[in-house]
Amino acid sequence: MSPSLPIRFLFLAAFLLLGLTACATPQQPPMPVGDLKLGQAHFTHPTATGELLAGYQAEDAAPIEEKILGDLDLLFSSLLVSESAHTFTGPEKSLLCEKTVKAQTQGRQAALRHWAAVGRCMGVDLLVVPQILEWHEREGPEYAAVAPAAVIMDIYVIDVQGDSLISRSHYDAMQSALTSNLLELGSFIKRGGKWVQARDLAREGMAKAVKELGL
Repeated sequence: MSPSLPIRFLFLAAFLLLGLTACATPQQPPMPVGDLKLGQAHFTHPTATGELLAGYQAEDAAPIEEKILGDLDLLFSSLLVSESAHTFTGPEKSLLCEKTVKAQTQGRQAALRHWAAVGRCMGVDLLVVPQILEWHEREGPEYAAVAPAAVIMDIYVIDVQGDSLISRSHYDAMQSALTSNLLELGSFIKRGGKWVQARDLAREGMAKAVKELGL
């Protein structure tokens, strides 16, 4: 694409791309919560296949600091408070309950049963379980990054009484240069025309999950 291409064409392309994306994305009806009690599990970074609820773990995924996972807990809790019509038992209780469940089972339990047991300990009916599979921080300043941020995240809803997985929202994003991918134009505008941090991508994934899962 020529660098002299009029800027108004770029904006027109953005609107067209956003429109096509909206048409192609299936709309999931709101989850029928009713009087069910909802819980938010704390963020985890699965390091073994048995800790996954679905999908697979990349072999070269770097460890994620506990501080980052704790910050994501707070970010997701804040987003649920502002965007959801429902009330959630927070991740602090899930941390306590996970210790209890692990002590009772000596950690020998499949991921789905483990989180269902955590949910029952929390006294909830549905448990939202977020997992970070990959996390790469941006390298360099926001307008001249050397390497972009990247996040792969799954957010699940579990029926804790039935030990069953109800739904899943998958998010896989790595920011790319506008000059190499015109499809990034819509995201480029939303992100203020700069290279964002991994935390910003994670928030996008959380907001996507809230809408997709009807939270």
